[in-house]
Amino acid sequence: MQLIKNEWIKIWSQKNAWAMLIILIGILGLVAGLNKYFDPDQSTAEKRIAANEETMKFYDEMLAMGDLAVEDKAYYEEQKLIAQYRIDNDLKSEDATTFNSHMDMSTMTITMMIGIFTVVIAAGIVSSEFGTGTIKMLLTRPVARWKILLSKLISSILYGFTLLIGGLAFAALLGFVLFGSESSPLLTVVNGAVVEQEVASTFLESLLYSCASILMTIFFAFMIGSIFGSSTLAVGLSLFILLMGTTVTMFIAKYEFAKYIWFANDLSQYAPGSSPIIPDLTINFSLIVNVVYAIIFLGITFVYFMKRDITA
Repeated sequence: MQLIKNEWIKIWSQKNAWAMLIILIGILGLVAGLNKYFDPDQSTAEKRIAANEETMKFYDEMLAMGDLAVEDKAYYEEQKLIAQYRIDNDLKSEDATTFNSHMDMSTMTITMMIGIFTVVIAAGIVSSEFGTGTIKMLLTRPVARWKILLSKLISSILYGFTLLIGGLAFAALLGFVLFGSESSPLLTVVNGAVVEQEVASTFLESLLYSCASILMTIFFAFMIGSIFGSSTLAVGLSLFILLMGTTVTMFIAKYEFAKYIWFANDLSQYAPGSSPIIPDLTINFSLIVNVVYAIIFLGITFVYFMKRDITA
C-alpha cells in the first residue's frame, strides 16, 4: 500500500495530472453549455409534435432518394416508427437534450478524453523514471521489482478511474442544473414494433464496456512506457498507435485476420446504440481476445522490466 501511495503522490505532484483534470471539466462544461444553448424549445405538446413531424419529414426525404442500400432503407423506416411513437406518447424529439441524453454524450466525451489522458500517465510513469535516472535509486530499495511495477500500474488505473468518477459526478451535476431530472426513454424497433429500454441499465452497460476499454488502453500504454526509456517517445508512440489503430482496422476489416486484432475488439463498440467494426464479431469472442491481449501486454511489461539493465 505504501508503494501505491508513493506513486499516487508522484502522479498528482505533476502539473499535467491537474491540467488534464481541469481540461476534462472544462470540456464537459463547454459541451453542456452548447447543448443547452442549441436545445430546441419543446415546452408544449404542440412544439413536441411539430419537432417530431419535422424529423419524420427528414426521413421521408431520405427514403425518397434512389439507390438506397437495404440497411439504410430499414434504418430510415425504423426511425420513422420511432418518431411516430414519440408523437403518440407526447415525447420530445430525438434532437432534444434531456438529463439522460446529456449523460450519454458526457460519458462518451469523458471516456474519449480519459483514453488519451491515461495514455500520458501510464506511458510516462515508468519511462520518466528511466529518463531522469531516478529508477536507479528506486530499485536500490529492498523491494521486489515486480511490486514496484505493480504499484505504478495500479496507480495509473486509479488515476484513470478517478477522472472517470469525477467527470461523471460533474456531468451529472451540470445535467441536473441545466436540464433537470427529466429523462427520455431509449427507443428501439424490435420485430416492427417500438420498444422502450430501461435507461439506467443501458447507461450502466455502456459505462461497463467503456471501463473495460480504458483498462486495456492503460495496459497497452504501460507496456510501451516500460519498454522505452524516453517518456516523450513512449507517450507519443502510444497515442499514435491508439489513435491510428481503429482507422487502420477499418481498412483491413475485410480480411479474416482482422478480427484477431485488438483494436477490432474494443469492448466499447458493444455499448447500446453502437455496432462492431467487423459485423460478425460477438461480445464473447471480443472478451476472449481482450483477455489474451491483456495477458500479452502485462507479460511483456513485467518480464522486460524484471530483466532490464538499469546500470547504463
